[in-house]
Amino acid sequence: MVHIGILIVSVIAASVLMGAGVYEQVVLDPAWPARPPIVRPAEGGVNRKRFWVPGNLVVIVAFLAGVWAAWLAAQARFAGIAALVLFFAINAVTVAYFAPAVLRVERVGAKPDDPTSQRWVALSRLRMPLALAVVVCQAAAVLLTIRAEN
Repeated sequence: MVHIGILIVSVIAASVLMGAGVYEQVVLDPAWPARPPIVRPAEGGVNRKRFWVPGNLVVIVAFLAGVWAAWLAAQARFAGIAALVLFFAINAVTVAYFAPAVLRVERVGAKPDDPTSQRWVALSRLRMPLALAVVVCQAAAVLLTIRAEN
């Protein structure tokens, strides 16, 4: 039963991050290329680091615990590892491209409707299907662990 609880916590953590990503894509991303100060904390804009850094750390710990919790059931183990791999892939791309680009806008600003900002927003939308796949994989790990324990 502890294994299932740990897996449920990892699903909740992944869902919170996905929800935050949906919020950014629905509210912030359509607006900030036209109004860059929205993502510039120095100008009163949102400070994304305050959420994303601790949020990702919590999810990493939850996913590692989730893989441990799912380890006894082979299919659940595979689903947990798949979620972890997808999560790290999203974060690798974020660290390599998305974070440096938005940090540059935070530091030096950007002109309204800058093509680089518009490209960032368009490419960022591709992360959401992967985030959804992460949540689905973690949910599958829960269900498969429940099946294995019964």
